[in-house]
Amino acid sequence: MKWIEIARTGTFTDSSGRLQTFTESDLSEIAQSYNPDKRDCPLVFGHPKTDSAPAFGWMSAIKAENGKLLAQFASVPDAVREVVAKGHYKHVSMSLMPDRVTLRHVALLGAAQPAIDGLKAIELRHADDFITVDFSTQQGTDAMTEQELQRKIGQLEEQIKALQTENASLKSQAKTQKESQEKIEGDKKAAEAKAEKAVAEFAAYRQKVEGDKREARVSELVKAGMVTPAEKQSVLDFAAKLAARPEDTVDFASPDGSRQTVTLEERYFRELEARNPDGRTINFSIPPAHAMDRNEQPFNPDELAAKL
Repeated sequence: MKWIEIARTGTFTDSSGRLQTFTESDLSEIAQSYNPDKRDCPLVFGHPKTDSAPAFGWMSAIKAENGKLLAQFASVPDAVREVVAKGHYKHVSMSLMPDRVTLRHVALLGAAQPAIDGLKAIELRHADDFITVDFSTQQGTDAMTEQELQRKIGQLEEQIKALQTENASLKSQAKTQKESQEKIEGDKKAAEAKAEKAVAEFAAYRQKVEGDKREARVSELVKAGMVTPAEKQSVLDFAAKLAARPEDTVDFASPDGSRQTVTLEERYFRELEARNPDGRTINFSIPPAHAMDRNEQPFNPDELAAKL
């Protein structure tokens, strides 16, 4: 695993035109405060506006050394390592939260120059995956893990890349084989249709995964008494409408005092999860007497009436 330079000491101009100075103490504080259990730092392309953009690797280690901030990344797809090795993305740029300590992400840059210059060109070496995240907490569903979803995305990207290569080959043949122009054009259109179908299938699949995740999250809110069963469908419909506006974000104050930039859907869910549970909501699915623990008391309607 390669150590990649993501920052160094000095004074630089950030994306908003403000001067930012980093000392060795600042870099050490960034490294020491990194806690993937609280907030993972993803490897992304460019600087996405929201945290819903896909990650192409995760920071597995970080250290401050000799006036530079160095990081290692795991779960980097082969396709990403290939484009970096070919020099298409030679620079990196780190993004910090407003506290100037918490890492938001590390971005691979192509033609754009990073705010912090003087860093070595990056080089990524193969590293084993180190984290798996389920998209749903429900048991018995067909939800895929983060690792499986990334693998599926990689397969679709390879299929699209192969179809695009086929298109380029067909265009080249059309220039030299005029006699077969009609056949080549037909094959070209068929390949383009396959590519469009693959893109559409991937979009539909991603929408299903997000819908399953949203359904599971609302079900947990109902189970916890923070959303009533009667509200469930309206909450799902409203969350889906907010998810259709990923470009709109808001600042959200965390309990620890830090502020995060989140999507409208995520802000909505966090407000619901902050509700006080409704004590009037109970589970009437009482198990049969022979399945009840000897020390467990049966449902008492008088207690329920008093609670109401």
